[in-house]
Amino acid sequence: MEKRYVIFLNGEYKYSQEFMDKLVSEYAVCFCADGGANFAFKYGKMPEVIIGDLDSVEKNVLEYYKSKNVLIKKFPKDKDFTDFELILEEIYKINKNKNYTEKIFVVGGFGKRLDMTLSNLFIMEKYKNLVFLQENEEIFYAEKSFALKNKKECEFSIIPISEKVEKLTLKGFKFETDKLDVKRESSRLVSNVIVENEASVEFENGKLIIILKKNNKNLLY
Repeated sequence: MEKRYVIFLNGEYKYSQEFMDKLVSEYAVCFCADGGANFAFKYGKMPEVIIGDLDSVEKNVLEYYKSKNVLIKKFPKDKDFTDFELILEEIYKINKNKNYTEKIFVVGGFGKRLDMTLSNLFIMEKYKNLVFLQENEEIFYAEKSFALKNKKECEFSIIPISEKVEKLTLKGFKFETDKLDVKRESSRLVSNVIVENEASVEFENGKLIIILKKNNKNLLY
């Protein structure tokens, strides 16, 4: 099984232990952004690296991870990048490839602060392989057509973040479209439902944030 990157941010955590144990398996490599280390500790997960100014990490958590020889990189509080982006650059450096395309899963990415939630969402435009996870949701970025398999009955929403999405065709959904042009301010692409085992999202130009939600606690990835 391939290596899986998981990033713990310092947002809200409403994940079950079962969810976290499946996500952070023996193949996972974990990174913590500052206070995200508190939650990695809570769920019994061992990070590879903790990055940030360390003002949000509980003292006992930091001392514990130091005793386990976890790499800790402290940065000044006043810096040009968020702790999250510093972690992403670290992952890209490890892979020595700016076009690194394997999925990077992120937990604790939302809640607490609206500014950080929005910043985390829009950073997907730069780091296109991010997948934000809630207990029963995954949120990802798309700027080219894609297919979805075995997602029947999942709720599905599209949030355009470009000025316009051109010639959008949805197949395998409750509400389908055929070469529809949609402006960014439109709300007609939310609260759809996948009704086939294979569904497709095709478009010629545009940038999208996709929210995929399942009504039970089964993991989506």
